[in-house]
Amino acid sequence: MADDLTDPRVRPRSPPSRALIFHEVYRTYFDDVGRWIWALGGPSSERDDLVQDVFLVVHRRLHAFDGQNLAGWLYQITRHRVRDFRRLRWFRFFLTTARPDDTRASPSDGPEANLQDKETKEMLERLLARLPESQRAAFVLFEVEGYSGKEIAQLQGVPLNTVWARIHKARTKLAANLKRLGETEGRMGP
Repeated sequence: MADDLTDPRVRPRSPPSRALIFHEVYRTYFDDVGRWIWALGGPSSERDDLVQDVFLVVHRRLHAFDGQNLAGWLYQITRHRVRDFRRLRWFRFFLTTARPDDTRASPSDGPEANLQDKETKEMLERLLARLPESQRAAFVLFEVEGYSGKEIAQLQGVPLNTVWARIHKARTKLAANLKRLGETEGRMGP
């Protein structure tokens, strides 16, 4: 049997290509990045574009990634892209007189269902928008997306107790804001 190093038929294994690694990261985390964008307050109408922006950054920076806590690294990139998008959107808002539209009705639903869904989503977005980013993200990831406290702590790079405190504060603020909203609507009448 010939030595593998001298046998010309045996090629040494090369490390996986960057494209293959990127493809795996993209395939594995695509849905997570979309959920994180929503949790961080990214507009639903721009979610697909923001996901692609995140993965463009990942593709450019993957060679420099140290291999530690991939999900946390991706979460931080997502957080920065959403923050940058919101700042740019805010700037554009002041440059134009048109309001950005974050909601699109589904053609399959009836007009009444579309209106109610739109109103509910708008109310939820208003309530969540009043929360600090860290509380909003922890709350949405835990309550809506079903992440565990430990997973959120790893994503956000904070101790587990901080995650629980953020979720508790978010719940308290949401309940108070919802109560105030109900009282305001009660005074206005039907």
